[in-house]
Amino acid sequence: MKKLIWIALLAAVGAESAFAQQESGGQHTMLAQAPAATQKTGKGTGLIQQIDREKGAVTIKHGPIQGLDMSAMTMSFPVKDKAMLANLQPLQKVDFELTYDGKDYLITEIK
Repeated sequence: MKKLIWIALLAAVGAESAFAQQESGGQHTMLAQAPAATQKTGKGTGLIQQIDREKGAVTIKHGPIQGLDMSAMTMSFPVKDKAMLANLQPLQKVDFELTYDGKDYLITEIK
């Protein structure tokens, strides 16, 4: 009997959520969304391992990146603009700025 009560309660809550999106005029309303993740930025120094000009990405063996709490490692990052890769060469030491939006990393500056 308790199971039936729980099932009925869960079904009622689910139905209420579905109908909460509609107003009396049949118009759909936007549900409140979680605030967007804030973008974090960090600066790093590293050695270029590989450049993929077609994909717009560079693999860098870098030290720790403060501001992003990233340990030293070798990782491939996309760049904001493929033109940023034009003068780069493998084994070149670079300083770069990296952003993280909560999901993806992106090099926004590289020298």
